[in-house]
Amino acid sequence: MVRIFKIPLLVAIITFAWTNVHSQTQVPIKQLLETATKNYPAILAAEAQKEAFGERVKSTRRTIIPDINASVQANYSTYNNLTGMFYPEYILPVSGPPSTENLNNMVWGSAAGLLMKWEPYTFGRRGNEIKAAESTYEAGVAMKSLTLLEHNVQLSSTYLDYLLALQILDVLESDRKRAEANYEQAVSLATSGLVSGVDTARFHTELSKTKIKILQQQNILHEYKATLSELVAADLPENLVDSTFFRILPQLLGDTEMIHPREQLAIAEWKTSQFQYKAEKLSWLPTLSVLGTAYGRGSGVQLSNNGTTFVDNPSDGFNINRFNYGIGVQLAIPLTQISRYQTQWKAKELEAEADKQKLEEVRLALNKQKSVADNTLITALAIAGETPVQFQDARYAYEAIQSQYQAGLITFTELIEARNELVTAEIELRRSYWEAWKALLYVAAINGNLEIFLNQL
Repeated sequence: MVRIFKIPLLVAIITFAWTNVHSQTQVPIKQLLETATKNYPAILAAEAQKEAFGERVKSTRRTIIPDINASVQANYSTYNNLTGMFYPEYILPVSGPPSTENLNNMVWGSAAGLLMKWEPYTFGRRGNEIKAAESTYEAGVAMKSLTLLEHNVQLSSTYLDYLLALQILDVLESDRKRAEANYEQAVSLATSGLVSGVDTARFHTELSKTKIKILQQQNILHEYKATLSELVAADLPENLVDSTFFRILPQLLGDTEMIHPREQLAIAEWKTSQFQYKAEKLSWLPTLSVLGTAYGRGSGVQLSNNGTTFVDNPSDGFNINRFNYGIGVQLAIPLTQISRYQTQWKAKELEAEADKQKLEEVRLALNKQKSVADNTLITALAIAGETPVQFQDARYAYEAIQSQYQAGLITFTELIEARNELVTAEIELRRSYWEAWKALLYVAAINGNLEIFLNQL
């Protein structure tokens, strides 16, 4: 029994340990990107906008459903009437036979009914409107993808800047140790009379300058962390350090076949304007409607056998006792609006042409930027292959000159120059790796696929 209990416990411990190790080994930049995707307002807004476009598609498709309205009404009025025609607005006629005189008596009337209107066939207008709505949804999807891509690229770029700032701080800390060693060496040499006492003060000044640079670099790091926290819209994880970017270089890529979200957006907008133009072009065609009704009426006015009206009880108007129902078809043809419709067609046609040209502009820009990005990556990798040579030479030169200074063979200035050249070479070495990864990020951004960048981590 004890053995049976130990097995599930062992499995639980192993599972917990694996989960803990997995969480610790997760690449920091991927963790930041996941957090930003869940939290950043602009990304959430783009997702909500996309869903709104999806609901509009559903709404447009449902225009095929008949409109059926139920109504109940009551009124209190006189019942004087004449035979004749009324225009449909601004006057509410009274139904019933003509009255022989004007009476001021008022009675109640009531009605309740259903009215249906259905347009089962729209001569192609509905189909184009649905396609336009679907294209708008595609634009929403592309806009969400573009927003996510641009934000993730900005976040990744800022994270790389933060890592480079950390590397520079590490270089400055190493330089501070060298400056302290130089100062202590100068004190010792000045005490023994091998160098001038002025060198001690000058080395002390150089040490102070290095400390100031460290403080300034720490402030830069603080600014980058604040920017990163803003971009993820959350608190940052404790461990943001990732030395991968400064240990290995990215690899050159082959051609990637993927449509950039910006091009997808331009395509969707062009398709939307095309379908809107087609729908507008069909606006001069007839409107076919199926109408149906069923209703009942009640009136306080009664009609005698000889055709005269009388009022037995004004409240009888609430007694619905007359019923009607019917169904029919109506074909409405716009006869004089075609000249107005023609200008609307032309406007939509020009809008579609404008969106087409914008698409061509986007494609032109992306093709140029892809060429520049690929060349930038090639150049960055070539430079990163040279900087280690400069660093090794600078370190060798500094160590040799330091020995010569200790022997009193060279001056303070030559040692400081060698130390500064070493710091510059070390920073340039790390910066060259950073620029190579930045170039790869640029390639990923131009190709519209951040996985190109992330898959090499």
